[in-house]
Amino acid sequence: MTDEIKVEKVRVSKELLGCCEEEGEGFLLRIVAGDETWVHHYDPENKRQCMEYHHKRSLVPKKFKTKGSAGKVTWTVFWNTEGVALSDFLEKGATVNSEKYTEIIHILQTLHHEEGDRN
Repeated sequence: MTDEIKVEKVRVSKELLGCCEEEGEGFLLRIVAGDETWVHHYDPENKRQCMEYHHKRSLVPKKFKTKGSAGKVTWTVFWNTEGVALSDFLEKGATVNSEKYTEIIHILQTLHHEEGDRN
């Protein structure tokens, strides 16, 4: 981390502490945190790969997919003091960049306003 980034982090932290001191708990209740991670998935290619233990009298689940696939997708999740506010899987090839975060912020704001209208 460069010295410039460290200085900026300290500045922003002090600004947030000032907001918290001025506004109190209301400020903290409006904070939304988020993260993204890779999620790996695998769909079995044949019946042997998807075998499960079943009791003799249990129903056998139907197999809907017959074509196998494996890969990974990006999962983004955002939460606030009440729990998960938004969870989404990105389209294949999409990346989390400033445009994506701007889109997510707009979605969160819309959800927040809709929730306020219901209360």
